[in-house]
Amino acid sequence: MQILNQTNNYKCLNDSNPIIMVDDSKIDISIAQRVHKRSDLPNPFLSFSSGPDFLVYMKKVKTGEEPTPALVLLDINMPMLNGFDTIAELRKQEEFADIPIIIMLTNSDDPHDVEKARELGANGFQTKMFEIEKYVAFFNSLKSSS
Repeated sequence: MQILNQTNNYKCLNDSNPIIMVDDSKIDISIAQRVHKRSDLPNPFLSFSSGPDFLVYMKKVKTGEEPTPALVLLDINMPMLNGFDTIAELRKQEEFADIPIIIMLTNSDDPHDVEKARELGANGFQTKMFEIEKYVAFFNSLKSSS
């Protein structure tokens, strides 16, 4: 994974706050859910099929109705509101300027996409993995050692 914007609590996945995946592909979400179950991460896994649905969830975070995500895995190519627009909308809100940690999880390896993600405030950029063991290792690499 490419680290784009460092954060002090980069590895904070040892708690009960959810890992959220935003992706319009039901297949990609299903694979990530299975991989998450095989990983060592104790966090619950939530998914949304669009940027607007995720932003509705984040409004509930702001009012205390829902927990702040520990991590957001955000696809780039989605209808209605793509991943770049979703992160831009989220980072505009002062409460979410630094949190949650956002990793673009995408099929793209275009350097322009990496740079755009960095400019918009993504913390990491990871191309989607096709080997389950590498995917599990990616999730486990996010676990704090403390």
